[in-house]
Amino acid sequence: MTGFRRFVERLAKGSSALGWKTARGIVDWLKAGEKVSDFVIRLVFLGIPVAIAWSLLTASTAVMWGFVVLWCIAAWRAAQPAREEKAKEAGLHPDDIADLLWELTGDRKGVHLARVAAQLSKETGRSWRVKDVRKTLEAAGVPVRHSVRVQGQGVAVGVHRQDIPGSPSPAPVEPLPGGVEPQVNPATATATTPYTRQLGGGAVATFTPDPRQPNRTAVEVVHPEDQ
Repeated sequence: MTGFRRFVERLAKGSSALGWKTARGIVDWLKAGEKVSDFVIRLVFLGIPVAIAWSLLTASTAVMWGFVVLWCIAAWRAAQPAREEKAKEAGLHPDDIADLLWELTGDRKGVHLARVAAQLSKETGRSWRVKDVRKTLEAAGVPVRHSVRVQGQGVAVGVHRQDIPGSPSPAPVEPLPGGVEPQVNPATATATTPYTRQLGGGAVATFTPDPRQPNRTAVEVVHPEDQ
């Protein structure tokens, strides 16, 4: 029953969005005319197909049901949130996602979604599952492959380095909480230099790469109430 209710709610939401979008499009098209005569001509051209469509719907049951099916499909798609809205709901900016993928990939061929989920769980303080990561990546426009081979970790669903937006680069070094300055070793600056990132809700995450194990990074999240 719950699934059916969600189905109906999504159709209702999509129908509303589709109706408003169609109405706004028609109004904008009618307003595009520079003269009153342009408005009248556009109104006539709009009325003719509407009258034909209405006559077909009322005359044939098959056409009516076909229209209903097409409308439901369009409403279902219209109810899907935009990519920007999905990324916003997840609390992650596409640039942050790309940076995280590059950090976890390092010099390997890619990164598994399970590894990304574990890292996001540490950063955000909430549980991330593989399917959550996949939806977030798809919302950000990052392709997900069914088989990505990572050295020492085997083959699993993940992101190949060729599909990660941007290019790998050392993360900018910011002052650590409490005024502690990171110790930088020029020989291994990109491997041992701690850096911070602002998370949602004012939380600050501090990343400390392990120079002995390049695929491991210690993460400490400080929330505003802890400061």
